[in-house]
Amino acid sequence: MSSAVTSYMIFTVFSQLSVGALIAMVVADFLAKNNEEAKFFETGAWVCVPVAVIGLIGILSHEARPLQAMMTMTKNVGTSMLSNEVLALTVFVILAVIYTIMWVLHPDYGSLKWFPIFPAIVGKLSMLRKPLGVLAAIVGLGFIYVSAAAYMMYQLPSLNQITTPMFFYVTALLGGFTAVAAVLSLKYLVKKTNDEPLARMLWITMVVALVMLIVLIAALLMHPGLLGAAETEYARVAQQKTLDLMQTGEYATFNMARWALGVGLALILTIVLALPLKKKNMAMAAMIVVVLFIVVLVGELMGRAVMFGTNVPMGQVLPNIGAFYTSLGL
Repeated sequence: MSSAVTSYMIFTVFSQLSVGALIAMVVADFLAKNNEEAKFFETGAWVCVPVAVIGLIGILSHEARPLQAMMTMTKNVGTSMLSNEVLALTVFVILAVIYTIMWVLHPDYGSLKWFPIFPAIVGKLSMLRKPLGVLAAIVGLGFIYVSAAAYMMYQLPSLNQITTPMFFYVTALLGGFTAVAAVLSLKYLVKKTNDEPLARMLWITMVVALVMLIVLIAALLMHPGLLGAAETEYARVAQQKTLDLMQTGEYATFNMARWALGVGLALILTIVLALPLKKKNMAMAAMIVVVLFIVVLVGELMGRAVMFGTNVPMGQVLPNIGAFYTSLGL
């Protein structure tokens, strides 16, 4: 697996996971009935921003001059999907940082409430946290759409499919919700308190995970069929090479492991989670969720490696410039 594939894999998975983690925290924000429950949920607020930073490090590590690359990418906003992606991510991260600060610096239950001056300011603005979280979630979902569109180009026929945004949104919601739920579950396993708020969060996580896994299965079943159809001969050749790499080539093992781990085992764990939740065995439910998140994360990373690793650009199958224009119908 090339360094470029690794960079794109880390960037897309972790940046999308950060969006889902923020959405999960917005849900938790509305679930909290009092300060005690809010204090329990507050730990989950630490997930979003660090995960987004990991994603940014992943993509910038692929650039020889990362700061110059960032400056260049922001010069063509409106005309370049890559620049639009950078702008959307920047706005999302700024909103996510502010939203996280309003959790961790809350004067009543924030982890950093001992910090001077700022908790008092946050306390006065606390009524704005929910609207800000909703706004950040909307921007985050928009970022994922723009990010998918940045890869859906005719030059990249295997990515220019409806399954690309489907995969991206699944990563965000499946990965983000299970990440926050896993952090809260670990907190519960240590402190053994707040059974009721954790149970509510895990029920919601289970439903989101089940829906997203169904969408993921649908996308994975659709994808080979979409790759088998192409508008031009050269696109067909490129997509056939992608299928070969995915089914029998270098990434066949990753693809099968993704099905077994990221789909099969994840689906089993999600369904099994209902049993301890019904019996109110929160310790068992918490342990299942932690394992579920690990399985989901590994599965999504493998899936993204397959997605980018098997991508065959048109330039690799076009013999000359004349063929290039022919492929465009010119």
